[in-house]
Amino acid sequence: MFMTETQMDQAAGLRKVGKPRPVRVIAVASGKGGVGKTNVSVNLALALVAEGKQVMLLDADLGLANVDIMLGLHPEFNLSHVINGERTLEEVIVAGPGGLQIVPASSGMQNMAELTPA
Repeated sequence: MFMTETQMDQAAGLRKVGKPRPVRVIAVASGKGGVGKTNVSVNLALALVAEGKQVMLLDADLGLANVDIMLGLHPEFNLSHVINGERTLEEVIVAGPGGLQIVPASSGMQNMAELTPA
């Protein structure tokens, strides 16, 4: 099943919103693997949720994603399905503890680490 052109426009929903609330983004990054990026990200997200914030955690590790594993979740779809046009972003969002929203990435998929600029 392939999506229509309008379904592929992920920003369409955002344009419909009259006065969107400001979004704050916190990026946790490192050039080296195994330094605790996922651990810091998950714990920071859960701490913000505990403070009453609306939080979405996007796992952007295209080679060894494991936010879902750390939280004991088993998502059916992930970020690779969005990039491939098979699902919309809304379809891959998974509910986590305390209302945390998660966009899981795919693990062990070589093609996700070799994406073109397009």
